[in-house]
Amino acid sequence: MLVAVGIILVVIGAIISFAIDAALDGVDLKAIGFILMGGGVLALVAGAIQGAGWMTMGNSKMRSERHASPDGNHVIEETDIR
Repeated sequence: MLVAVGIILVVIGAIISFAIDAALDGVDLKAIGFILMGGGVLALVAGAIQGAGWMTMGNSKMRSERHASPDGNHVIEETDIR
């Protein structure tokens, strides 16, 4: 979701900065376009970080084993994270 928003913001910001030659009193359209492009780049980076986190979460597996001693008084638990 963040990647799509980032791409949209970059495209809209580029259009406003480079393709529109209109002038409004008190409004700098080039600055607004660059601000939108900056926000789009930040959204793209955040989406990439989030996507990388999701990819690493699916690879880890946890295995747990419990062993009782022969006399039954002690329990040993082993945990393995792969």
